[in-house]
Amino acid sequence: MRIDFSKFGNIRDQLITVAVLIIALVLMTARQDDAFQNTRKASITLVSILETPLSNVRVYRKALQTNAVLERQNILLQDQVSRMRSLATENHELRQLLEMREESEHDLVPARIITKNLSGINNNLILNAGEKDGVLSGMPVLNADGLIGTVTLTSNNYSNVLPMLNRQFRASAVIEGTRAFGIVTWEDTGIRELVLRYVPQTVEVTPGTMVKTSGMSLQFPYGIPIGSIKRAEPEPGKETQIIYLDAFVSFYTIAEAHVMLFEPEQELKELEQAWNDLQR
Repeated sequence: MRIDFSKFGNIRDQLITVAVLIIALVLMTARQDDAFQNTRKASITLVSILETPLSNVRVYRKALQTNAVLERQNILLQDQVSRMRSLATENHELRQLLEMREESEHDLVPARIITKNLSGINNNLILNAGEKDGVLSGMPVLNADGLIGTVTLTSNNYSNVLPMLNRQFRASAVIEGTRAFGIVTWEDTGIRELVLRYVPQTVEVTPGTMVKTSGMSLQFPYGIPIGSIKRAEPEPGKETQIIYLDAFVSFYTIAEAHVMLFEPEQELKELEQAWNDLQR
């Protein structure tokens, strides 16, 4: 007897469904079987082994993303802290300058240092204050720490300053608490090291003692701080000593200054000019 398979085409889907249900029932019935349990355990173990490296990759990628975000936040915070420190320093300096302005016997013109050339022996500074502010050549320039230099050239809005860190700079000075006078110069031995000359060897000097302008010239009034004594040594072949000073002003960090509207009396200027004429 021959079976006509053409008739099964109409019930093929039903037969497949029945077969799947039978297989499912068999699996459900055999779920407690040891072999089946071992198969499940093996499959779970295999999945966990495969999942571990994949999980580590996900954790690593997440850590990289988190690290990038934290790094950006750290940069922003460091920038904010730096700005706050800069503002705090500027505020402190401005307060000191304001106090100095109130205590000074002479009028002071506030100025900002807009150009700073400290690369050689002929250093100079440029301030954003000039003739319209009453600034004239020869006037002292200082900040709350002490003497910076003297004005050499002026225009309507700007002025050029000869700083102490220049081989051409000279200032008559006195050691505090004594009557020992000398001349302060810069000899390019350090960015903050000045030299006081013409002080007799008989004058005892103590490290840390202040040196200030003597008022014994027409250039600076008395009492502007210059620096403190570091050490002293006899000048070879002479009865004087070389005194090394640590300047109070830090030229690499200064940003603000004051021009002291100080001019010597006209009679003194004429007398000095007459003396200079006699020496020619």
